[in-house]
Order: sequence, then structure tokens, then C-alpha cells
Amino acid sequence: MITLPEIWGILVMRMPTEWITLQEIYDIVKNNHVLDNEDYDPQAPGSDVPKWKRNVRNVLQYRKKTGEIEWDYDGRYRLTPVSA
Repeated sequence: MITLPEIWGILVMRMPTEWITLQEIYDIVKNNHVLDNEDYDPQAPGSDVPKWKRNVRNVLQYRKKTGEIEWDYDGRYRLTPVSA
């Protein structure tokens, strides 16, 4: 199963600098990691959402708190620009 540090590593290396949607972030992770059967297990009983997508959202939430990810309050995210 993909780990939270692996998800973060993919985002740091592959996320573009402009604002992108959650679906685009899912696509980046899915296209840059081989997800296994456990990743596709439901996030909770009765849910159709796979665990790996919940884990992506968890990474985004945590990195928003640390200031490494920005959210535009309209469903788009970006890596926080590095100050020079």
C-alpha cells in the first residue's frame, strides 16, 4: 500500500506550480505509483472511495497545516511557492 511519505514525495516531484484540482492530484499520484489491491480497498465500510484517495487527502490536509500546500477554498491546491 502506498504510504503518506510516498504520496508527499510524488507531489513534491510532480505537482505543477499552478493551482490544480483534487482530481488532477489523484491523477498525478495514480500515474506515478503502482497502486496495489490494498490501495483500492474501501476507505470505510460501505464506501466506494479507495483508501489511497483518502490518504492523498490526509497528506494535503497535513501539508496545509505545515504551510507546504496552499488551498484556494474552491477545490484547488498548489505547492506553496518558495521565497527567494
